[in-house]
Amino acid sequence: MSGSDSTSKSVGRGVTSGGGELTTPGDDDAVLVAKARRGDADAFGELVTRHRRRAYQVAMGMLGHHETAMDLAQEAFLRAYQSLDRFRGEAAFFTWLRRIVTNVCLDHLRKAEHRTPTTSYDEALGVDEDPDAVGLAGTLEAPDTGVRRKELGAAIVAAMRTLTPEQRAAVILREVEGLSYEEIAKVLECATGTVMSRLHYARKRLQTLLREHHEG
Repeated sequence: MSGSDSTSKSVGRGVTSGGGELTTPGDDDAVLVAKARRGDADAFGELVTRHRRRAYQVAMGMLGHHETAMDLAQEAFLRAYQSLDRFRGEAAFFTWLRRIVTNVCLDHLRKAEHRTPTTSYDEALGVDEDPDAVGLAGTLEAPDTGVRRKELGAAIVAAMRTLTPEQRAAVILREVEGLSYEEIAKVLECATGTVMSRLHYARKRLQTLLREHHEG
């Protein structure tokens, strides 16, 4: 089996049964990365097993489509494997991986986008107002009952799709991943003020649409 075939199966299934160094669940991420750099597919498979759920959650939050989220999360792992020599270890492995997942999803959304761009809202709103003043916690809490929960979930997905790719990413990284404005700025490679502006607009937009759904 070739190295690339072994790595692809590692990404798809988790730890493979191929050769290489002994990999144990007790190895920390830094050890696994070092082993993977030396060609140990089992080590990278263990990294996939540990982090694939969170990688999928980031992708699903941005895309709102299960199969596409699964595909792009796997693509992100493949990109990560191909770029292991660039991982300097200054941050946690998942911090680095999350950035790759986000960028893969942004690329996908930008290519699929056929509507008129609305990024001008970023500049129009300004950044003086704290975007956390417009909270989504209560708005995004789904009821425990099945039908209402599914309806609200569908409404949230539909509302998220009205945002630009960059605004979606900011919302997911803040509301789901709990990153600071500065951390989001690093992931999205933009100014902190731009992050705050995107969040402010996105939250107000989501609140308006979900309120209309609730009242309708």
